[in-house]
Amino acid sequence: MDSFRKVVTFGSLALILAGCRESKVSFYRVPKEQDPTLAASAPDNSAQAGPAAGGSMSDTAVPTAAGPSLTWSAPATWTAKPATAMRKGSYAVPGAGGEAGDLSITAFPGAVGGLIANVNRWRGQVQLPPLADADLAAAVTTVPENGLQVTVVDFSAPGGAKRILGAIVPFGDSCWFFKLTGSSALITSAKPGFLDFLKTIKASGQAAAEPSSAAPAPAGGAAMADTAVPTSSGAGLAWTAPSGWTAKPASAMRKGSYALAGAGGDAGDLSITAFPGDVGGLLANVNRWRGQVQLPPLGDAELAGAVTSLSQGGLQLTLVDAASPDGSKRILGAIVPLGDSTWFFKLTGTDALVASSKPAFVAFLRTVRPAGP
Repeated sequence: MDSFRKVVTFGSLALILAGCRESKVSFYRVPKEQDPTLAASAPDNSAQAGPAAGGSMSDTAVPTAAGPSLTWSAPATWTAKPATAMRKGSYAVPGAGGEAGDLSITAFPGAVGGLIANVNRWRGQVQLPPLADADLAAAVTTVPENGLQVTVVDFSAPGGAKRILGAIVPFGDSCWFFKLTGSSALITSAKPGFLDFLKTIKASGQAAAEPSSAAPAPAGGAAMADTAVPTSSGAGLAWTAPSGWTAKPASAMRKGSYALAGAGGDAGDLSITAFPGDVGGLLANVNRWRGQVQLPPLGDAELAGAVTSLSQGGLQLTLVDAASPDGSKRILGAIVPLGDSTWFFKLTGTDALVASSKPAFVAFLRTVRPAGP
């Protein structure tokens, strides 16, 4: 028995010493909000509450743990939730049937592991595998907003039960995270408003950039309508929309927006957007759309066989047609470089709707041209 006790004693001592040695290893991770031990290390709790429900728009300024802060304007339909030690802002985003998505705004010192680490953290939360460095550009969209670099991600769990639409914004010596979580259907309906919301983010005390002087979309029912919209800077494009397309209200993100009717009440969405630069290049943009319909990315050697080039009015249009394996979602789009910007004409709907609308969409592209005086 004494020998057994000695063995146990020496074994326990070895475990304790090993544990002491391991305690010297330190890790950095983004904490979970529900962890009650975060109070001491969480960002400053002086965060102001967001706008009261029902307000039109509200600017909210919250300092980071140290250094300058960001402000934003929340849509009137979002309901502010109480501020917490972890969150700089918190909103409930409404969906159909009483469903509500959760919008959290957080900030942490440093780069929090870097862009790919943060992207992969969100992918893990919706049961998606991590990306490699070479795959990152095709999975995100980075746009400049009010002097900030805003990286937008959109990831959905395989069954669509959970989806994350988020933005990562480096700012000073910190990194800010704007993260909307909900079902795939809710995120789809809330995405235009979320993207408009990102346009309002700016440094505290800085005026937000004026929205582009997008001409309002023509009223539905007109025989044909010419719409000319400048990009954020530089020349613009004009087009003529078919009479069967119903114009939707313009937004800060969209240069044009239309609803396309299909059989049995099915509806497609036509968005027209423009961003500075090449937005990652042709392959990255094609793969971004393919990812949105659950298709694998293409390699450089496969690109030419997957797209169609069209010359129109001095423009080079690249046509993309990609459908999800089950036919529930299909994207028919065109990517159009123009000066120092890139334009995107994107029709989204079911496979059947896009198939029936394709002739009209291609004819519509034939009307796209540089905007005249």
